[in-house]
Amino acid sequence: MSGPILFLHDHTMEKERVEEMLAKIETFCREPAERHIFKKRKTAFSEGTMLFVAVRDEEFVEWLSHIAEKDVTIVPLPYEANPLQRKVYEIPDSVEEALELGMDEKNHRTSRMLRCQGDAVLGCITVGESEWVKVRDEKPLWSRVGSLFSLRLHPYDITTQKGQTVKTAALLLEISGESEMTRERTYYFKESDNQCQRVAAIVYAPQSIVETMRLRLLLTRKKRNPGENLPPGIGTVKSKSLKITTPESRPIPVVFNDVKREVSEVTIVSVPTKARIVTGWKGCVSGEEKESLRIQNLPAEEDLIGFFTKKSLPFIPIAAESAFAELFTKLRDSARMKNAYLLLLIISVLMATTGLFQNSSPTIIGAMILAPLMAPIVAFSMGAIRFDETLLNRSAKTILLSTLIALGASAFVAGSLPFSHLTEQMDLRTHPTLLDLAVAIFAGVAAAYGYINTKVGESLAGVAIAVALVPPLCVSGIGIGWGSWHIFANAFLLYLTNIIGILFAAGTTFYLMGYASRKYISAAFMLKLLMLCLIILPLWLSTRSLILEQRIYREVAEYQNLPVGGRPVQIHLTKVQYRPTGLQIHVTVTTLGTLNEEEKREIADILRKKIGKKIKLVMEYREMF
Repeated sequence: MSGPILFLHDHTMEKERVEEMLAKIETFCREPAERHIFKKRKTAFSEGTMLFVAVRDEEFVEWLSHIAEKDVTIVPLPYEANPLQRKVYEIPDSVEEALELGMDEKNHRTSRMLRCQGDAVLGCITVGESEWVKVRDEKPLWSRVGSLFSLRLHPYDITTQKGQTVKTAALLLEISGESEMTRERTYYFKESDNQCQRVAAIVYAPQSIVETMRLRLLLTRKKRNPGENLPPGIGTVKSKSLKITTPESRPIPVVFNDVKREVSEVTIVSVPTKARIVTGWKGCVSGEEKESLRIQNLPAEEDLIGFFTKKSLPFIPIAAESAFAELFTKLRDSARMKNAYLLLLIISVLMATTGLFQNSSPTIIGAMILAPLMAPIVAFSMGAIRFDETLLNRSAKTILLSTLIALGASAFVAGSLPFSHLTEQMDLRTHPTLLDLAVAIFAGVAAAYGYINTKVGESLAGVAIAVALVPPLCVSGIGIGWGSWHIFANAFLLYLTNIIGILFAAGTTFYLMGYASRKYISAAFMLKLLMLCLIILPLWLSTRSLILEQRIYREVAEYQNLPVGGRPVQIHLTKVQYRPTGLQIHVTVTTLGTLNEEEKREIADILRKKIGKKIKLVMEYREMF
C-alpha cells in the first residue's frame, strides 16, 4: 500500500462487529489498519490513504462533498444502513467480496461526483411527479386509478452544457450519472464503455393514459433488451451538466437524497474529484464527452405543449398533424360529389329499386357494392371529430344531395311501374331494430379502419353489403312514389340508423386511433353520443315489436298437438307482420281430414285468447290422409 489504511465505521455499530470487519480488512491488506468512528466533517487524511467505509447513506453523501478534493481511495463496505451505496457503486453484499473488489487495482474507480443545487447526490434525482415512478404504491387501487385521470404534463426547458435547449412538456424527469442510469434503465440506454463523465436524463412525457400505463408497466420489468428506438413518450438527454427551468419560473419539485424541495431552477452537473471511489462497474474505460439528445418522441410543438399542460392527459394518444396528412387528403377527396360518384350513385339506386321490385337478393347485393355513399359518411365522421368546417360542409352536402337524388329516382321508378305490392325484400327494410344499429356500428368501425390502414383499403365490399345504405333509401323512395307514409318513415328510419351508426363508430375509431382534434375532442365525442341516443329511442320501440313477435312465436309453438273435434291439430306460425291496420299473423294448420267452419273458428279463438291482442289471422289449412 502507498498510504495509510483506515477503517471508518458508524458509531452505532457493535464493537464485536467492528473488530471482525477490521480483522478482515487487515487480512486482505496484509497490513495493520486503524479504525475510527466516522465523522461527517473529518477529512484530514494524508494523501494516498485507503479508506474502508461502513456508514449510513445519508452521512456518506454529506461527507462526499467534503472529501471530494482529497487524494484518497474510498472502498464502501456492505452494511445494512447503506443500500444506496451498494446499489450506486455496485458493491457486493459480502464483506469479503467487497474487500477483494477494493484491493484489485484493475477494477474501476470513479473520480466523478454528481451534484444537484451544489450538493453531492447519491442515487437518482427526480424532477416533477416523483410518486409516479414508485413501483410499489401503498395507495388503494381506486385511488391509483383515479390519479391517472388527473395527470397532466408540465412545461420544461432543458439546457445542456453546450447551450442546446429542449423545450418540451413532461410528467417527470429522472436524472443520474450515466453509468448508474444505464444500469438502472437498461431498456432506454445502450451499454457501452464510455459512461463515466456525463449526466443522463430520462424525460417521461406520456401523451395519454394508455401510454402512461404502458410506461409504468415497463418500469416494473427487470430486464428488457434495448432497442434502436425509444418507446413513445420517452426521451433521453446526456451532457456534462443540465439546467432545468420552466417558462414562467414556476416552482419545480425536485427530489434527491430522499429530500423533496421546490426550486426556481434545477442545476445538475457531473464534476471531477481527486477522491476515487471503488466500484463494481464493468464499463468506463474512457469518458464520452459528446452530448446526446434523443427527443423525437417528446412533444415539441408549441400548440402540443400547450394542449398537454393545460388539460389532463387524454385516454388515448392524439396523433400529430403530420401523422394523418395523407388520410385527411383522402377523406377530403371522398367528400366531393364527382361525376364518377354521381354515376355510380344513380346506377346503384336504379339497380336496387329494380331488385326490390323483383324481390331479387343478388341484384340488391350488386347495388350495395356499387353504392358510393359510405365515403362521404366516413368523411363527415372525421370532420365532426375534428370540427373541420370545410370537410363537414362538403361531406354533408354530398350526403344530402345523394339522399335527395336516391329518393327522387326510386320514387320516379315506383310511380312509373304498374306494380303496387310490397315484396318481401321491401318489407324486410321497414322494421329497423337495435340489431340494425349494431350492424351499422360494426360496419363503421371497419370502414374507418379501412381508410386508416391502406393495406385493408377503403372499398371494403363486405362492409357495403353488411350495412346496406342504398336499399332502405330506395324503399323510402318507393314509399314516396306510392304515397305511403308508413313505408317511407320506417325505411328512412333504417337509413338514418345506418348513417348514425357509421358516424358514431367511425368517429370513435378515429378518436381511439388518435385523430381527434386536441381542442374539441370531448365536444366531438359527446355530439356523436347524443346522435346515437336520439336514434336509439325509435329503434327501441321497433325492437320491442321484435321482442313481442318472438313471444308470439314461443306461445304458438306450444300448440303442436291441439285437440280439436277429437283429433290432433298441428299449428305452425309462419310469419308475423305489422300493418297499418294492426298485427297480422300467418299460421299453417295441419290436421287429419277436413275441418268444418266451427272447428276453424275454435282454433282462431284459441289463438286470439293465447296471444291476448287484437290480431288478424291468415290461416292456411293442410289436410293429411
